[in-house]
Amino acid sequence: MVVVIVSGMLLIVLSADYFTNGVEWLGRSLRLGAGAVGTLLAALGTALPETLVPVMALLFGVGNASEAVGLGAILGAPFMLSTLGFLVLGTGLWWLRRPSAVALADVDAVSRDLKFFLVALGAAIGASWLAPPLRRAVALALAAGYVLFARAVLRGGRGQASEEPAESLHLWHHPNPPLLVVVFQVALALGGLIVGTHYFVDALVHVAAGSGVSGFLLSVVLTPVATELPEVLNSVIWLRRRADTLAFGNVTGAMAFQSSLVPALGMWLTPWRFSRLELAVGLISLAAAIWVLVAIGRDRLGARPLMAAGAFYALFVGAVLAGVR
Repeated sequence: MVVVIVSGMLLIVLSADYFTNGVEWLGRSLRLGAGAVGTLLAALGTALPETLVPVMALLFGVGNASEAVGLGAILGAPFMLSTLGFLVLGTGLWWLRRPSAVALADVDAVSRDLKFFLVALGAAIGASWLAPPLRRAVALALAAGYVLFARAVLRGGRGQASEEPAESLHLWHHPNPPLLVVVFQVALALGGLIVGTHYFVDALVHVAAGSGVSGFLLSVVLTPVATELPEVLNSVIWLRRRADTLAFGNVTGAMAFQSSLVPALGMWLTPWRFSRLELAVGLISLAAAIWVLVAIGRDRLGARPLMAAGAFYALFVGAVLAGVR
C-alpha cells in the first residue's frame, strides 16, 4: 500500500509539473497578462491535483473514511496555502536577500484574491450551521462567485504582456510551440493527474480505515503537502526571476479556487458538519489570510510577515497535540 501511495504521489507531482508548464505557455498563446496567468492558469495547475482528491474520495469512495479524506482535502488545501504556502514565499524572499523590500507583485491583484478568499471561505464555514436547502444555496452562490471572479480576472488581463515561461514547453523544445501541442500537453498532464489521484486516494482511504488513524488528519496534512507544496516551490523560481506577480498569483489564485468551488462540492456531497478540529483548520486559514492582507495594507509584502504566516500552522499542531476533536 505504501508503494501505491508513493507511486500515486510521484505521478501527481510529475503531471502537475507538466500541467503548470503547459498552462504557462497556454497563457502566453492566449496573450494573457501575468496577473491572469498567475491567478487563473498557473493557480489551476496548483489547485487541480488537490481538487481531484476530494472529488475522487467523495464520488467514488465508500464509507466514513472516504468522507473524512474528502473533507480533510477540502479544508486542507486553503489551510496549507495560507500558512505554509506564504511561509515558502517569505523564505524565498529572505533567501534571495529581499527581506524588507516590497515584492514586485501586483499587490492589488494579491489583495483582490485574498479578499475573495476570506469572503468565500468564511461563507463556506458559516454554511455548516445552516439547514441543507440554505447550505446548497450558499454552494451555488460560491460557484457563481468564482465564475464572476475568474471572468473579471480574464477581462483585466487580456491583451497585456505576459511573462516569458520559465522553461520551454516540455513536449516542444523549440521557440513558439504550436497551440495544438500546448493543448495536448495540458490534456496529457490532466490524464496523469486523474490516474495518480485515483490510486493515491484509494490507498489513503485503506490506510485510514485499517490503521485507526483519522482519515481527516491524514488528508489535511499529507495530501496537501503531496499535491500543493511542490507546486508552491515553483513560486520560488518565479521569485528568483523577479516574476513576483506569477509567484504570488500561483498561491493566492489557488486559494480563491480552493475556497469556493471545492467547498461548494463538499456542501452537496457531505453533511458539511465540522468537529472542533475541522473548524479550527478553517478558522486558522482565515486568520493567516487576514494577517497577510493586513501586511499588504501596510506595504509590507516582504519576507518577515510572509514567514510569520507559518506560525499559524503551529497553532494547528498545538490544537492536535492538545487533543481537540
